[in-house]
Amino acid sequence: MKEESDIKTFLLKEQLFDLFKSQLKKDFEGAGLNGDFADALPADFTLLCKELEQQLVSLSKKSSSALSSLLYRIDINERQLNSYQLKQRQESFEKVLAEVIVKRILQKVILRKKFGS
Repeated sequence: MKEESDIKTFLLKEQLFDLFKSQLKKDFEGAGLNGDFADALPADFTLLCKELEQQLVSLSKKSSSALSSLLYRIDINERQLNSYQLKQRQESFEKVLAEVIVKRILQKVILRKKFGS
């Protein structure tokens, strides 16, 4: 899939990946969660999504309100998530959510870098 290939390319750019990890950590902490795991994330899309998925599984078992806060903080709405989940019916909710989070945060980082805010 071209979209996944583009994401992998952006993640391999060291400066963008560092900004991605920083933004992910900031969003987790902004939602009142521990974001320290972001510092050790690999720059591989598949491994990154697996690590994030594990964090989300743990989070969803602890608190649905924390998960809602995280989604709000990252700016992922229910409609976007449901749409993506329909395309990935065979995957777990957390796996789909991990991919959506990676794509949204990378989008935020690229837009900030491009438009300089």
